[in-house]
Amino acid sequence: MVTPGEKKIERTVFTSYFQNGFIEAFMCIFLLQLGLPVLFSRSGFGDLQSALIVLPIALALLVVVFLIRKFIIIPRLGRVTFLPERRRRLSILVIIPILTLTVNAIVIYFIFENDSMRNIFVSQIPFSLSPIIVFCAAAYFLDMKRLYIYGAIVGVIIPLSKILETVLISRDILPGIILFTAFIFFCMATVFFIAFLKKYHVTRDEKVGK
Repeated sequence: MVTPGEKKIERTVFTSYFQNGFIEAFMCIFLLQLGLPVLFSRSGFGDLQSALIVLPIALALLVVVFLIRKFIIIPRLGRVTFLPERRRRLSILVIIPILTLTVNAIVIYFIFENDSMRNIFVSQIPFSLSPIIVFCAAAYFLDMKRLYIYGAIVGVIIPLSKILETVLISRDILPGIILFTAFIFFCMATVFFIAFLKKYHVTRDEKVGK
């Protein structure tokens, strides 16, 4: 039987795996993949062409982030086997985004098939609720409260930008706000990563050698 003290230690170790800018870097790439296609499509490129331009950029950035995690972050933290309860919570977490996206697709289809519901405010509800639900679930199952804030940010900026763009009749607001938010997450990721390197300036093997 696992004692409360052991659970607390396990939670501390688990959260330390995500105090290095990894999540913030992922958020930056996610927002870039949303904002850059809009920017390119409004600069004369087609929608499909814009998406194809951004896709390899996003994939390359993801590869870089995962390589940094594998060769810099993990060696400093070491590999840990977490409690069965933690693994069960992570398994449930995988299911929630799938269900949310499925329901979201159905709701969007229903909205756009009904003229009475097709307006700028109602149509943005699924785009707002989906990231909020997914990030709140992640915050709960991963025990990371800052994900609640991230979910609120993503859930608000896209619908709000779209509404402002419609009201102010400006094509630059939506991509501008999304890319600015991506830049903020990039800065946060950099700060977290530098703080991590200062705290874990040697690898676990080097510590053992000492």
